[in-house]
Amino acid sequence: MSRVDKTMVNADQDPIELVPADHETWRERFIAERDRVRDALSRAGLEDDCERIAHVGSTAVPELAAKDSVDLDIVVADDAVGEVSQVLADELGGTRVENSGEWHPVFREHDGQRFNDHVFAASSDGWKVSVITRDVLATRPDRREEYERLKREPAAEHDDLVAYSEGKSAFVERLLEVARADDVDTSCPVPPRG
Repeated sequence: MSRVDKTMVNADQDPIELVPADHETWRERFIAERDRVRDALSRAGLEDDCERIAHVGSTAVPELAAKDSVDLDIVVADDAVGEVSQVLADELGGTRVENSGEWHPVFREHDGQRFNDHVFAASSDGWKVSVITRDVLATRPDRREEYERLKREPAAEHDDLVAYSEGKSAFVERLLEVARADDVDTSCPVPPRG
């Protein structure tokens, strides 16, 4: 059995280093983390509050280089975000951040693998954006190549995660436009323009 690391994980110390695509390994690690999350929620009696758990981010897209950190969107009842994120931090370890009332990420490490467990309110557009981004990148090689080039530039220039994320925001908005305009099969509704 793997040990649970209850230490704090600082998201700002997550290196901005892209590694070659390793989709199958990342998929297996997502499945293991998804099962740990489900088990923790079940032990806490919160399994009915969880609506879906999705593998998102670059590690969820075949053939895309990524930071070696697996992202999960854990979509829960609107009034359960705080309780669910606290249970995950208490039961599985990591660092919980209250970004807003509808989004609490828990940054974790388990057996050397970094995880970003994003707890979202079901009514939030945040989880929809990450799911649609994944879906468009998985089906559009041209967009996937463009995204990888875009990520490599700031990763090579600095280790500022905020600047790295902001540098990708305009591109993600363009991906949402692709989903709105094209016949891209997405697994959730596309949020309206902001």
